[in-house]
Amino acid sequence: MCNTIENCFSALKAHIKQYLALMRDEMNRPRTQPTSSGPRISKTEARMHLLERAVHVSMPRITQVMVQRMKLHAAKFVVAAIRMEDMKYGE
Repeated sequence: MCNTIENCFSALKAHIKQYLALMRDEMNRPRTQPTSSGPRISKTEARMHLLERAVHVSMPRITQVMVQRMKLHAAKFVVAAIRMEDMKYGE
């Protein structure tokens, strides 16, 4: 709740999971044919390439505006913690 970086990272993970859900067939049956740079690649390596692609597609969705909103959101909880107020998760 109080860590802007963790909140942004959680949003990034959610976007990556959405992308991977769309690419489910490729995740389940990765392409392991020979690549232009050499021999066949393993399933693990093919999945790693897919994950890297998911990160590259998802990164632009973490914008400066989003980070600022997360910072303001976290600031509310920091103030409440300093005042020793009760906090409810999800608000």
